[in-house]
Amino acid sequence: MDKYYILPFVMYLAGTALASQFPQVYPLLYFCVVILTAGLLIRCWRFYEVVKPHWKILDAVAVGILGIALWVFLCQFQFEAMLAESLPTFLQPKPRVGLNPFEQISSRYVWGFIFIRLIGLAILVPAVEEIFWRGFLARWLVSEKWEEIPIGKFTVSSFLFVTLLFTTAHPEWIAAAVYCSLLNGYLIWKKDLWSCIVAHGVSNLVLGIYVLATAQYQLW
Repeated sequence: MDKYYILPFVMYLAGTALASQFPQVYPLLYFCVVILTAGLLIRCWRFYEVVKPHWKILDAVAVGILGIALWVFLCQFQFEAMLAESLPTFLQPKPRVGLNPFEQISSRYVWGFIFIRLIGLAILVPAVEEIFWRGFLARWLVSEKWEEIPIGKFTVSSFLFVTLLFTTAHPEWIAAAVYCSLLNGYLIWKKDLWSCIVAHGVSNLVLGIYVLATAQYQLW
């Protein structure tokens, strides 16, 4: 059962990391990663008994907006750049691709890329990440018999370890740590993984709109 919670996350993470190494064909590679990851997620979906979709999402929307507001606010201070100065190169956070679609993609394909990018941000990433981070890892860290652990149950060490790993998976360390702590706390309160997926999706959708409106492409 573990693999169904892990494989879509690994595919997306590895795929986007590989795509970032080839900036000239990044849009095409990103499209392939989204399609492949979505296909795998759909195949695995029947194994996610803890994900129960519903429409009682008002508080999830509020948490998502609050979370991304904190993210954008904290990113303005660039704490990571100050911290990186004291770290060896291999430990320094790697910046995002920061692709500007209006400058780096033909006008014929630019809106197609933006559509796929928003789908990836607002639907695929929230599902893949929440199923892995808080659906699997948070429970596995409590017990190897993780399927018996109810959603929303954390120990102090599992809370901190999930937050640490989530943080190191993003270049915006401080913002990521705050955001992950917020969603961990939200899950403890709601005990509903679907609400976390929705909150994460709202955050990423608002971030995508913010990036397009302000040209802060380093944030996506």
